[in-house]
Amino acid sequence: MHIPAVFTRLAPILIAMTVAVVIETAVPFRNQSRTQQGRLPTNVAFMISTLLLGMFLNLLLTIGTDWVRGNGWGVMQMFALEGVLAILVAVVVLDFSAYVAHLSLHKLPWLWRMHVVHHSDPAIDATTALRQHPFEGVVRFTFTAAAAWSLGVAPEVVALYRLASSLNSVLEHANIRVPRSLDRLFVTFFVTPDMHKVHHSRERHETDSNYANLLSLFDRLFGTFTPSARASAVRYGLDGFDATQYQSVAGAFLLPLRRQPQRQTGVTAAIKTASRFPRAE
Repeated sequence: MHIPAVFTRLAPILIAMTVAVVIETAVPFRNQSRTQQGRLPTNVAFMISTLLLGMFLNLLLTIGTDWVRGNGWGVMQMFALEGVLAILVAVVVLDFSAYVAHLSLHKLPWLWRMHVVHHSDPAIDATTALRQHPFEGVVRFTFTAAAAWSLGVAPEVVALYRLASSLNSVLEHANIRVPRSLDRLFVTFFVTPDMHKVHHSRERHETDSNYANLLSLFDRLFGTFTPSARASAVRYGLDGFDATQYQSVAGAFLLPLRRQPQRQTGVTAAIKTASRFPRAE
């Protein structure tokens, strides 16, 4: 009975992608080519693989949460958390697990090899949202499942969080101009398109910041926040990964298994200075 629901969840994502592409074509944040360095077929290939893998993993996640709940397991059931409080706790914990997963993808070399596929995109638009290697999809699923099953979160709440996460991913990658006044209003609490675009900078101290998924709180708390005002100035992509051997469909899929250019050492002081809550030395 879960399979139709899994397919149904694709519709909002595809609709959001379509709307974003129309808007970013009409009034783009930046004038950039959607086809430069062969990125369009590569991104479409990853979009298809990400959506197919996502359907399978979402089905596993739903079956697992049903099983945990059915056996009366999970922290929430131990403490009888229900209603709005349960939803709030679930969203915060799931979002924290997404933050830790993203941080790990940057800090652990063997995980970074997978995440390079996403960051090597030389331009950022709605198609970048689903430019994710299948290996990375499994890693992110592992973190989400561990949090959801440990808590005993209701399947409906997990499904809504995953959907919100996917829709926000399309929004934050879309080549759409957001008024600075709106960005300043929302970035205090939420990840905005400008905040995330800083994360796609070629400068390593900016790439290694703004890891949060939905709530910007975690970047502020852990000293990894860089102000979103930098969005208009950043250069997208990764130095050393612009060649066709890394940007083609086959080249990108094989990236985690190939010898890769070394990352340039960045300066972390800029992150500490930018953060509202300075990192402890």
